[in-house]
Amino acid sequence: MGRPRAFDTDQAIGTAATLFAAHGYEGTSVDDLVTATGIHRGSLYKVFGSKRSLHLTVLRNHLDHEIHPATAAIATLTDPEQALTTAIASYDNGPAAGLLLLAAAERARHDREVAALVAEGIAALEDALRPSHGDAAPRMASTVLGARLRLRAARPTASKEH
Repeated sequence: MGRPRAFDTDQAIGTAATLFAAHGYEGTSVDDLVTATGIHRGSLYKVFGSKRSLHLTVLRNHLDHEIHPATAAIATLTDPEQALTTAIASYDNGPAAGLLLLAAAERARHDREVAALVAEGIAALEDALRPSHGDAAPRMASTVLGARLRLRAARPTASKEH
């Protein structure tokens, strides 16, 4: 019988999400993940398999616990201005703010699984905006994502030393 896991998987996923959101997939090394989570490299690989697999787990978690709850709330709004304002204020604005956008820009064209998760997040936002914006929902979703991207660009993060 193996030893029981000595770390909280959800906490490790949250820490990894923060790193991936701040530095991107390519800008986050396995050493960064090991240092930030406090999990030994072997344990990290045993539980998540690879850096890529951890990244996919982080994205899935982000969709399930941040994106989908936010879009469910937005979908209840029928006033177009209120729905758009709420979407801009809440969409992708958790502890991993920008994670979906970074995944879209950095990994989606190289990784089909990342592309599918990004597409799911964008489709959820479009669907949430349909009750308030009808056929203009895809354009409004682009407005929301563009606003999030602009906010991210306006707030530089501390650079990592390599």
